[in-house]
Amino acid sequence: MNATSDTVLVVGAGPVGLTAAAQLARFDVSVRVIEALEQPTTESRAVGVHARSLEMLASLGVLERLKALGRRIPALDVVDGRTGRSRNRLDLGDTASRHPYVLDVAQPDTEAVLAERAAELGVVVERGVALTALSQDDDGVDVTLRGADGESTIRVGWVLGADGGHSTTRRLVGTELDGGFHGQHFAMADADVETSYAPDAIRMFTHPDGMGMLFPLAGARARIMFLVDAPPEGRTAPTLAEMQAMADVRMGGAVKMGTPRWLTYFEVHHAQVPQYRFGRVFLAGDAAHIHSPAGAQGMNTGIQDAANLAWKLALVARGRADAALLDTYNDERHPVGAMVVRTTTTLTDVGTASGPQAALRNIAMYLVGHVHVINNAVGSTMAELTINYRDSALSVHHGRAAVKAGEHAPDPAGTAVAVEDLLTTPGFLLVVSGAEHEAALREVLGDLGTVVTADAALVRAYGWPIDGMALIRPDGYLGLVADSAHPDVLRDYLATALRIAMPSSS
Repeated sequence: MNATSDTVLVVGAGPVGLTAAAQLARFDVSVRVIEALEQPTTESRAVGVHARSLEMLASLGVLERLKALGRRIPALDVVDGRTGRSRNRLDLGDTASRHPYVLDVAQPDTEAVLAERAAELGVVVERGVALTALSQDDDGVDVTLRGADGESTIRVGWVLGADGGHSTTRRLVGTELDGGFHGQHFAMADADVETSYAPDAIRMFTHPDGMGMLFPLAGARARIMFLVDAPPEGRTAPTLAEMQAMADVRMGGAVKMGTPRWLTYFEVHHAQVPQYRFGRVFLAGDAAHIHSPAGAQGMNTGIQDAANLAWKLALVARGRADAALLDTYNDERHPVGAMVVRTTTTLTDVGTASGPQAALRNIAMYLVGHVHVINNAVGSTMAELTINYRDSALSVHHGRAAVKAGEHAPDPAGTAVAVEDLLTTPGFLLVVSGAEHEAALREVLGDLGTVVTADAALVRAYGWPIDGMALIRPDGYLGLVADSAHPDVLRDYLATALRIAMPSSS
């Protein structure tokens, strides 16, 4: 048996697994990625990347590459499919992020960019290799892998199952998804289109026959979806003619499809595993939670699972923190997954409503589109900027600062350097107001991160009365927020909350 007990094995080379692998490699952790598919998928799959994920991908150094392959969408538009008139428009321009838009980019492009970044960091995806068995003890995990040369067993330190809705890792740790496995059916096409609609919004078409969706991608390419009855028995995909017929009726004849890249039927499922950590094995993305594509939350939630886990696992794998830190992955992300399952279920039910319920939906959507406060709240929620870990054991707040520990770190316009740019340096980011203790704080933080002095815009955003500090985690959330910049406050947080072994103070 090969002994690689300091290595993290990532199972699955989709966006979630590749994000985790690249982040771990940035933190100097040995990573091995396996993928059962011999070739990358050509199916467009998840296409919408939201602001919170874009911030994380920016700190990983891949955002500009992704933007070159996708289309920035600044709004969502609800259209009456019979008249072609807009019922209401949700503008994302005021979203509290440097990325107030959805980036529509086909999943194969996202995977290619992330794989390229992982390779730059020394991680190579081993394709055609499947996980077939695992067993673990206090010191590591024995995994059996099957590839073209047969089976072999190796020992690794940790396993991350990011192997999708039919996860083998999930089965091998003895858990399963719990939830609803029968729901609405959709027909979907990925094709070039000709349309009179500008590619400036994701559009949902309401129609008595059922809703439709139009997602503009790069160039003339688009994703088209329709609510349908259960597909005919034995059919896995609609024909292009069937998709065009539905578009002619439900999109008012304004969308003409060319040769498709992908046609499929799918059924909406909503379910989640009871926990995300099983000793030295973790689940993330669709291996941990599945739900409707409504709101484009699935891939984004998985990317954020990976970002949450990676920095914690890096500290533990490198012997810098106690393994108990890893419990906070489940504590922080499981409630988020449960919330996403609930929210996407509601969005699907709202989008597919008919009769009197559809009338109520239209009134609600009018309010969303025409009341600025509601518009911003809905936009921020969809962009996943309202997710927080205020109740986490890792969120410690001292004093009267305006922002709260556990919240998404503010990154207001007007700051000298964007927080996401600063986070391109692996580790924590300690933002300090007042220079009295800065040298001592650098000594306490050591090689765990970077210390920067807050400019006037950040001081206003954090609301420090005189001096203070905020420790921004590598995933962009506030760990420690204090209106004191005394080094002992930081030292206590690192030792007590993060369980990092700290040298004794002199």
